[in-house]
Amino acid sequence: MDASTFDQASPRTATNPIFNDNRFKLGLFCHNASIMQMSTAPEKYVPTWENARALAGLCDRYGLEAIVSFAGWRGPMNDNPKHRAHREYETFTWCSAISAISTYPAVIATFHTQFTTPAFVAKATATIDHISGGRAGLNVVAGSSKTAFNQFGLGIEDHVTRYDHTEEFIDVMKRFWSSEKEFDHDGKFHKVVQGLSWPKPLQMPNPPLVNAGISDRGRAFACRHADIAFTHMRGSEDDWRTMIAGYKTTAEKEHKRQMQVWTHGYVVVGDTEKEASDYLRYYAEQHADKPWIDTWVAEIGEDAKTLRPEQMINMSRNWAAGGGYGLVGTPDMILDKIDRLSRAGLDGLMMTALEPLEMVDRFGSKVIPLMEQAGLRKPYRRQA
Repeated sequence: MDASTFDQASPRTATNPIFNDNRFKLGLFCHNASIMQMSTAPEKYVPTWENARALAGLCDRYGLEAIVSFAGWRGPMNDNPKHRAHREYETFTWCSAISAISTYPAVIATFHTQFTTPAFVAKATATIDHISGGRAGLNVVAGSSKTAFNQFGLGIEDHVTRYDHTEEFIDVMKRFWSSEKEFDHDGKFHKVVQGLSWPKPLQMPNPPLVNAGISDRGRAFACRHADIAFTHMRGSEDDWRTMIAGYKTTAEKEHKRQMQVWTHGYVVVGDTEKEASDYLRYYAEQHADKPWIDTWVAEIGEDAKTLRPEQMINMSRNWAAGGGYGLVGTPDMILDKIDRLSRAGLDGLMMTALEPLEMVDRFGSKVIPLMEQAGLRKPYRRQA
């Protein structure tokens, strides 16, 4: 079944650019927060409203398909209340404002299903969808951060329960979006009496969902519900190809639906390979925020004690660099990396950078034209 079969069934393709026909899509990740680039370099991005407005304008100028927020509620740095890790804007409010000042990218609010209700998220998302003209989306988090759960006085659920909870949440939320009559729901995690939500989202059957489930249960959830599976690129190119095909095949064969697979990564564009590598070394090694990295690694469950010294250095630099897949080098080198990701089946990349304003402008002027020449993206009419 080809992509056009799915697209014809979904009018949201008319307004939401994540459904455009670019072979490789681009977005920004986590710029409502300071979580990426765990570095003490003085020029590290600070999430202010002025910076957010500027980034939204650059997305409009260069035709980036998505802006995805981050929801941590605070950083992992205990006993250090003024550490930059804690600075973060609430996602629905921030995305609503971003949607009002931008014209092109999908604006995707991240949320934990355990911290809110289907009624609220359905209404908030429909609001953003109307403000944006049909560009809203949701990044659904089943929840794994004890630090975030503590903000709400909640104990973290076990893995199976988290996904049971999230499955029920999504099913109820979709009823709020679709039902034109009052409905009741009496479930294990949620109860609704005479549920009703107007206006409905502009995008039908619903705004797109993103999910980063990578466990067996997480992948099954993503394949059933998500329009974008958000995952890591590890191992060889054959490993990438197998992993990406696994998501897409399961979604199509078991659920009769199409999904995209995206990853995230940090970007350093240099005029020479040495310039890019030196800058990465400067902020991710010389200025690595080791206490922040150590607490983050402990928070997400990686056991650094079992790593060899050289492995620990590489992991530390990766998180200081921004986490995920590294796009570091000259524009031609970065094009080659993107081309290899695309040939493995990847549909898009969420980008971060130590200085994202400079990165997006540099990437947009130097790399995107090469992607257009290579057939990875179609020419986009730049806006002033």
